[in-house]
Order: sequence, then C-alpha cells, then structure tokens
Amino acid sequence: MLSLKDIDLDMLTSAMENADRDFQCWLDPSTGQIELSGAAVDGGLSSEELEERGALPVVRADPRRGYRDMEDFIATVEDEHVRATLIRALERPRPFRHFKDAVYNYPDVGRAWSDFHDQRMRHHAITWLLAEGLINQQEATEALAQDRPID
Repeated sequence: MLSLKDIDLDMLTSAMENADRDFQCWLDPSTGQIELSGAAVDGGLSSEELEERGALPVVRADPRRGYRDMEDFIATVEDEHVRATLIRALERPRPFRHFKDAVYNYPDVGRAWSDFHDQRMRHHAITWLLAEGLINQQEATEALAQDRPID
C-alpha cells in the first residue's frame, strides 16, 4: 500500500485531466510514479508491459463531474453580475471553454476558481486512490479533512 507522500498528486490530477488520446497515463502501485504509454511517447513501456507490471490506468476526469464542479463554484460567487456571467457561460455550447474564458475575465474570481478546482481535483484523486485500494482509509480521511469541505 502506498502513502500519499509517495504520490505526486499534482501529476496525478494532471493525468486525470489529460484529454490527449495519443497517450495513456498509468500509476505504478509499487512506486506511486506516473508512467506514460502510447504513440506519442518515445522510449516508454507499452500499455501491455505496464499492465503486466501491475500499473493501473489513470481514469480520465468525468466531464459531468467537471461540469458539477463549475456549478458548485458558481454557487460560491457572491457578486451577482459575475455569477450571472458564469451561469450564461455554462448555458452556451462548449461550456467548459466559455466558463474558463468568463472566469478569467475577473482576476480574483479566476484565482478563486483555480484554488477551488485544484482542491476538487485533489479530492477526486484521493478518492480514486482509495477506491483502487492504493492508500489506506485513515490517511485518505486525514488528507481530505485538511481541506475545507468541498461537497
């Protein structure tokens, strides 16, 4: 079993958000390292080799969960004008792109979104690690308790 200290959570959350179909991210459960495989990776192990070594494919973030994260963030925005702008962004085609464009028009809101998003992704990563049996429940609970409530 790994400790969270063994895992680069920033790298793991980046791997979870990766939408590139030219490579797959894998987590080595013996080291906590992120490995890459695929056509865009030079000199790496193949998916088959990583699987044989016991590596787990890192699940890509669910867009529905990402959408809910944006909705949850909007509910925290106090400025009614900004909140209305962000809601309209989600109602447009390509809501992720329009939300990001809208949120960064307001620097303070952009920083708040970045912090909120990072915390949510950390939460998603830790719960995935726990679900895969890679970390123990107590360590996960303690790590999640260090963050303010996000659900």
